Amino acid sequence: MRKNKIIFAVIVFALLCGAAASSAENSMINIHEAIDISLTNNSQLRSLRQEIIKAYAFQIQADGTLLPSIAASAYLDRQKESTTNDGSRNDSRAAQISLEQVIYSGGRNSAIRRQSKQVKNIAEMLIANGENNTAGELYARFYNVLLQRERIKAETSALKTSELHLKEVQKMRELGLANSLEVIRAGQQVAANTANLSTAKGLYESAHISLMNYMGIPPEKKREINGELRVPEPRGTRQSSLEAAQSNRADLKKLEEQLEYQKNQILIEKSGIMPKITFGASSGYSDPYLKYDSGDDTWRAELSVTVPIFDRGVARGNTIKAGAVLEQDKIALEQKELDIKSEVETAWTEVESTMHHLQASEKALELATESLRLAEVGFREGVTPQLDLLNAQTTLTSARLDHARSQYSHLLTIVALKVTEGTILEWTRETRKP
Repeated sequence: MRKNKIIFAVIVFALLCGAAASSAENSMINIHEAIDISLTNNSQLRSLRQEIIKAYAFQIQADGTLLPSIAASAYLDRQKESTTNDGSRNDSRAAQISLEQVIYSGGRNSAIRRQSKQVKNIAEMLIANGENNTAGELYARFYNVLLQRERIKAETSALKTSELHLKEVQKMRELGLANSLEVIRAGQQVAANTANLSTAKGLYESAHISLMNYMGIPPEKKREINGELRVPEPRGTRQSSLEAAQSNRADLKKLEEQLEYQKNQILIEKSGIMPKITFGASSGYSDPYLKYDSGDDTWRAELSVTVPIFDRGVARGNTIKAGAVLEQDKIALEQKELDIKSEVETAWTEVESTMHHLQASEKALELATESLRLAEVGFREGVTPQLDLLNAQTTLTSARLDHARSQYSHLLTIVALKVTEGTILEWTRETRKP
């Protein structure tokens, strides 16, 4: 009996754990959780993070220039037949360990070690830029789901209104207050609204799947989202945004690091015409030693200086090419600085434009709501034609959809401004509720 109770308790515990896991998996997700998941699961970011591994490998190789290279070798030689007249064998065996250290490489090794830091910084900037862009794209997909949800609400409301109108007209026909044509018109409105609602649901499902895919969540494990098209007030000025972009944009910093990397690359190419100093040493055992029938230890130490005299223009050609790449990097940096200024100006212009459109859509929604109310009252009192009432219903639905699209567009312009500044993640943390 006691054993059965224990088994029952284990089963209940397992079911509770499974239910808790399922509940966590199917729980609502807000914009902040969505960004956290995307920064972890997004395939492009996961691929970019491998650049840090590459930079670490480059650093290992760069640090290795400070260390000597060490190699060990051994051989055993046994001859089947004698090579001497007295019939003796001529077997031999030897072992050796050698060390070589570059003392001066013409500046090559020092430049490589400086490059290792720049490679790491470039990798970090690539990841930071990727995270900035990923967050911006995530906002667009997340808010698109909310937009499609608002469309469903608007179409659902329109369908309910048209269905009520159809019932009302049918009753009015029974009382002789409406004709069959008016009933047909009301039925057509219901059919149109039903089709629009079906389309809205399909668009919502597509947007939802697209969001989950971007977050690295498979369709069978998709989670519902929680949020609304709430529009925050844009803060700052054009000048403050430009300063933020110049300070925070990772793609700009990457180009600056690339410039320094290429300067060191020129030094590396120039080292091909510089003298090199190398120290070498070896120690080992050889039997027989110098063809004598005796075994002995051997050792060697040397200091060598290599001075290139003529390399057929290889080093000079590589230096010229590296210099051309440096000039290209400078041009790219100048263009990026100009692009950032243009992007900030464009972002602020779009924020102001969408704000005006949003305000206009709010007013239009208010007027459309009042127009429908008056049309419904007038239709019941027999002073408003049915076509005017149906037009008022359609206008209200259009106004609701336009208002939702205006909210979405304005939200995205604010997000685009923060992406342009390179502050989208910082802005997200500031808007996170405690």
